[in-house]
Amino acid sequence: MADSLQIFASDPLVAPPGTKFNYSTYGYTLLGCVLEGAASEKYMDYVRKNVFQPAGMAQTRDDDFFTIIPHRTRWYHKDKSGIVRNAGVLDSSYKIPGGGLISSADDMAQFEAAILADKLLLRSTRDLMWVPLKTADGKPTGYALGWGIADKFGVHLAGHTGGQQGTDTAFVIVPERHAGVVVLANMDNVNSNELAEEILWIVLELHPGAPKN
Repeated sequence: MADSLQIFASDPLVAPPGTKFNYSTYGYTLLGCVLEGAASEKYMDYVRKNVFQPAGMAQTRDDDFFTIIPHRTRWYHKDKSGIVRNAGVLDSSYKIPGGGLISSADDMAQFEAAILADKLLLRSTRDLMWVPLKTADGKPTGYALGWGIADKFGVHLAGHTGGQQGTDTAFVIVPERHAGVVVLANMDNVNSNELAEEILWIVLELHPGAPKN
């Protein structure tokens, strides 16, 4: 984990702290190091014991391109001419907290269910985690503590998207309806988030007469 810090340790700040929102995968590497220091154990050992096991996520682990992992999918990329090709090789071990985990749709659904059932966090902590942050001048960021937050279709949404070569993912929770959806695609740039929201739109019958965006 600490070795991964060297990738960006000498980079200048994007902006003075608190003045601008800028999403960074590397920010989660930093948080992973903080967690290791606070817990006095390795990041993966901690999340396995405190997240994966309580949530019943038996198929979730750190990715290792060089290890044979049962049922791991192939990754694909569609080029500009529309031809589907194998995606390039990616060793994501340099960003485990922010993009170096592999999972399944079932496991991610288990994670959503555990969050909604307060198995992983106190309800008060969960609610605090979902409070959208603002910059120092009061500008809303649409982002809370690790979650994107939005009000759409007349409901409150909390979730996150992800993507890298060969993958495009999204999960969304609707706390007030005690519902969630997970979309994991093994091809990049397919807009899984749009599909996830459309699924919610249909299944939860969210304001059928209102525009989706």
